[in-house]
Amino acid sequence: QELEVLSRFRLVPAKVVSNSLEKTDNFITIDKGRADGVEKDMGVACGNGVVGVVYLTSDHYSVVIPVLNVTSSRISCAIRGRGYFGYLQWYGGDPTVAYVEDIPRHARFKKGDWVETSGYSAIFPAGLPIGKMRSAEKSPDGVSYRLVVELSSDFINLRDVCVIDNHHTHDQLHLLQAAKDSLDLIKNQ
Repeated sequence: QELEVLSRFRLVPAKVVSNSLEKTDNFITIDKGRADGVEKDMGVACGNGVVGVVYLTSDHYSVVIPVLNVTSSRISCAIRGRGYFGYLQWYGGDPTVAYVEDIPRHARFKKGDWVETSGYSAIFPAGLPIGKMRSAEKSPDGVSYRLVVELSSDFINLRDVCVIDNHHTHDQLHLLQAAKDSLDLIKNQ
């Protein structure tokens, strides 16, 4: 499946060299690194959606923190077409399921809704698939929903991925910040 949302980015195709699934904090090693233009904090995707974020690079290899990492992975996401935002969290165990936390109690959604990246960070563009909503439950604190999401990326059989060169997104965010700063200056004169 072609990911339309990535068509305006430079992508670095890579192969998965090693991939752990059984730990609480899993890591993936890929066969591309600094020499290929891969840098820390670049997003990683596969043909079905989000995989994780580059954490360390050497000249020819990189270590990726995947969605399946309890301590270090929190990806900003949204329910497609509904405008509700939360963050993706994995709690160990099943590598096919993760959770979206902090969905407001007034939110309306249904089983089968797609969850995708929100675009609220410079790592992933908005609209990259994460998975389909399987069910919803009250969060432990009772003030929001926790969505159970069937991940669209197959971490068990992960072989081919691409690193998203997000310099374009960084430039965009810097430009927006510069525009905001300019407006603040004008307002305060």
